[in-house]
Amino acid sequence: MVNVEENAVFIIANAGDSKCNSFAAIEAAKEGDFEKARELLDLSEKALNQAHKSHTELLCKDSGNGFTLNFLLVHASNLLSIAEIAKEFAEQIIDLYERR
Repeated sequence: MVNVEENAVFIIANAGDSKCNSFAAIEAAKEGDFEKARELLDLSEKALNQAHKSHTELLCKDSGNGFTLNFLLVHASNLLSIAEIAKEFAEQIIDLYERR
């Protein structure tokens, strides 16, 4: 049985880690440390994958009996979207720094 609140917190924690690593990667690139920037992007991707795994579990549960939507789930979904966008922008920004 999927615990909705635990999954939501897991999504929030991993999406938050992903977002932080994405911004840290931009800072590393700004300093010219592209190897570190790529390592941080890898960490960002791994955290994002973990968040997606939990999100998928919730979607599968919702396709069955469903569950009650609450603020924690809304926050988790929102943070997951923000983390995805942050990582995509970080990749582009790092590429721009590398071309300078």
